[in-house]
Amino acid sequence: MAGPGRTASGHRDDHDAAGRERRGSAATPACASFHWSTEPARADDVITRVQSVIASKATLEIAKGMIAQYADTTIGEASQLLTTYAKQRRLRLTETVQALVTRDMNPAAIVEAKPRA
Repeated sequence: MAGPGRTASGHRDDHDAAGRERRGSAATPACASFHWSTEPARADDVITRVQSVIASKATLEIAKGMIAQYADTTIGEASQLLTTYAKQRRLRLTETVQALVTRDMNPAAIVEAKPRA
């Protein structure tokens, strides 16, 4: 049975203007329907983001130092060990270093994660 937006055989008619409006135009990319704020970031937001990045970087550096000390190796090698551990276990590096710095993880676990040849 044909109705509004349907052909005589009952299929949807995407060629009429009302049909395109109801379902969105196929030519319009999905991302075009998002609304991005044009307002600049507030100073507090920027400061919070910068502080978060600095804290993450500091935590990473502390973790590298812990591994370097524990394994009697260089900071560069400690960084590689941390990265390898996280990748092998499909963890985020930030989660790994946070667990290490908060003593929820033993440094031995990181040192044992040797890069695969």
